[in-house]
Amino acid sequence: MNPIIKYVDLKTPSFGTNIPLVRKRVAKNVTRNFNDKQEFVEYVESIKPSRRVNAYLTIDCSCGKMYEYKDQNEIPSSNLICDCKRELIIYGE
Repeated sequence: MNPIIKYVDLKTPSFGTNIPLVRKRVAKNVTRNFNDKQEFVEYVESIKPSRRVNAYLTIDCSCGKMYEYKDQNEIPSSNLICDCKRELIIYGE
């Protein structure tokens, strides 16, 4: 089965700013960082996950490294930056 949410970094931005991969859509073409882990978990839970999924969250960085979290307790409470320096989850501004 598939994870509840899978973020795939197909291409790291090359225009100088490093926008985190995991963001909240607030309007068409407008996104922002999640304020904290709690807000992110609430968002995931609002999706009404199937009980047959094999992962809660999967993040695939363009460098090839994969981050898989089996449940909400495993999601990092602080920013997640890949070994290649790609920002995957940044909480707050």
